[in-house]
Amino acid sequence: MRLRSLAFLTAVVLIGSLYGMGQFLPNYAQFDNGVNLAYFLPADINRDGHGDVVGIRSPAANTVELTVLLGNGTGGFGAPLNTTITGIDRVCLGPFLLQDFNGDGRLDVAVSGLDHITGQSVVAVMLGNGDGTFEAPRETAGESFPCQLVQNGPPGATAGDFNGDGKLDIAYPAGTNNVVVLPGKGDGTFSSPLTTTFPGNVNLMGITAGDFNNDKKLDLVISNQFGEVSVLSGNGNGTFQSPKQVGNGGLYGRLLGVADLNGDGNLDLIVCSYLEVLGGQTTIFLGDGTGMFPTMHVYSDGLGPVTQFEVKDLNGDGHPDIALLLNNNIAPTVVSTLLNNGDGSFTPGKTYNGDGKSPDVGLLVTDVNGSGKLDFVFGNGAGGVSVLLGNGNGTFKGNFVSGATLGGQTILGGDFNGDLKPDLIEMPSGTPSNSNGLLLGNGDGTFTLKTNTACPYDFHTTAIGDFNHDGKLDLAGATGTTGPVAVCLGNGNGTFKDAGYTDQQISHGLVMPGDFNNDGKPDLVASDQNGISILLGNGDGSFQNGIPTAVSASFPTFTVADFNNDGKLDIAALTSAGVAVFLGKGNGMFQAPIVSPGPASGFLTVADLNKDGKRDLIVANTAAVTVLLGKGNGAFLAPVHYAVKAATRAVIADFNGDGNLDVAVGSTGQTIDILLGNGLGKLSLPTTTFRVGSPARGIVTGLFNADKKPDLAVLLGDAVVTLLHQ
Repeated sequence: MRLRSLAFLTAVVLIGSLYGMGQFLPNYAQFDNGVNLAYFLPADINRDGHGDVVGIRSPAANTVELTVLLGNGTGGFGAPLNTTITGIDRVCLGPFLLQDFNGDGRLDVAVSGLDHITGQSVVAVMLGNGDGTFEAPRETAGESFPCQLVQNGPPGATAGDFNGDGKLDIAYPAGTNNVVVLPGKGDGTFSSPLTTTFPGNVNLMGITAGDFNNDKKLDLVISNQFGEVSVLSGNGNGTFQSPKQVGNGGLYGRLLGVADLNGDGNLDLIVCSYLEVLGGQTTIFLGDGTGMFPTMHVYSDGLGPVTQFEVKDLNGDGHPDIALLLNNNIAPTVVSTLLNNGDGSFTPGKTYNGDGKSPDVGLLVTDVNGSGKLDFVFGNGAGGVSVLLGNGNGTFKGNFVSGATLGGQTILGGDFNGDLKPDLIEMPSGTPSNSNGLLLGNGDGTFTLKTNTACPYDFHTTAIGDFNHDGKLDLAGATGTTGPVAVCLGNGNGTFKDAGYTDQQISHGLVMPGDFNNDGKPDLVASDQNGISILLGNGDGSFQNGIPTAVSASFPTFTVADFNNDGKLDIAALTSAGVAVFLGKGNGMFQAPIVSPGPASGFLTVADLNKDGKRDLIVANTAAVTVLLGKGNGAFLAPVHYAVKAATRAVIADFNGDGNLDVAVGSTGQTIDILLGNGLGKLSLPTTTFRVGSPARGIVTGLFNADKKPDLAVLLGDAVVTLLHQ
């Protein structure tokens, strides 16, 4: 019989003639890699109608600069324009203010730090010249903006006319419970500070301003270190009334934003969590125009805390949407969207791989190429900025992220719910109480995590097949890192029955399916302490105890194929002596091994790279990708090594549509490399490298968006990134 799991993977390999020139979505356009901005904000700094980037960085010890990347209107940026901040020590490398503080129509920057001579805390404004450069700081004595979170902390200050004199003031939390207002003089300097004391000792952090009670006086919203949020109604003279808690006093987050989300003329509040404990939670508080927020909506995608967000109309329907930058220090930074339904409720949109450093910095939503469609600009892992172009409908030209998953070791593909859309299953690490992570395919390259439905056992490696002939995919694998083999029969809807165990007195590692005695019933092969064992299937989802075959390796890495074309399944295992092939006898037993030179470790993949009808081997390990062309008798030609660094996994498909099989390789170097085949068994050195932002623990190829082109799904930390073929 042919297992459904094998049919699913084989289908990808046979479609090369169905499409033309093939490419995955390209890496994001990158600009000024190595500039290493610590934080940045959007602006049209030179008033030419193109979106620019204004950032802050420390290029050397005791040196802080303002850096401007001027947009060229075609999707790119010019060379960095740097202005050194002089006269101030310990400048906060977190949030800064970008406003016109002297009313000349040019944007200025306000930062905080210590006076170089006196050591006194100061707030300083650097007046903009309108060309991307700035004048020397103009200092005002006062407590500094909070800088507890050096990168991507909540906004440390906000600007507005808090005393009604028509000039911009600055408000910010200071110390543990004070709110300070610096009344602006209109020339970039400020009068003596006004202080409102916040009750308690709560370490105030985030701040934003708006007229929430419609009395024509600016109010403040403050968050504290715990994620509690309060409103301080303004008195119109730079002081504020006692705080009122927003919501029920719960922990909502530190990052704050203001917009009229439901079009009722009242300002609403967006609160995003920067706290790991709350994950990527976004809470919407709809205002009633009295300073109260009676309606609340909560959204969370579980992909990590929000480090920055922007409120813009992403899909052109006239309603403000929310773009989120998230990072959990494990998975790559991602950009996610919440699309407004028009009433202040939101529908989660797609999530995109940001390929960012950890933690990532900066998110701009602007039209960078003059298309009339909003794009994303964000910090990347190379220390510069990347551009993700928008489609104008709330989606973007990027690689999708699905999850969160369970921090697993690898992923496999199959159709687990019978909807003819490829799904993914991820094998976690940890205790046997963990579940496998099942990602059901949506047919468009995205996946939905289905929790508490996969077999509730920690499979070190999982075999997929229809083990009881009911047309539904089942799972088998070793429990723990080395334990008995467990089998979970599928219900056909993405859920599984409780596990049954086989070979319980033996510890196993890698498990794979196959029919080793040619009786039409699927069997299993598993590695063990002394080699491998064949567990013959009974056809009902149960298996007999293992038939051992000694291998000169403990828990060897192996793969299954017919290497001598006799119709009987064989096993190729990696050993210290080379690649050992055990030719099957057709009864669950094997002949003495045929050993060929080759790597002693790695991940094995089988394919016919040179179209001679003989099975070849591809071995990916940390040293190289190695190709061993099969002779058709269980032996292989001399290995050929390709210098792909830190390879972890390899999959095979025709990725460029020329009819020849190619190799996609994941690596711990946070890339996916494509090695194109020439049909004669030779591979190119990597012709295309895709950055994915984290080490690739697993990689699968499949038709994830049903366009008959092989796509890739890559397991990265706590998320799966889909690279769709163009």
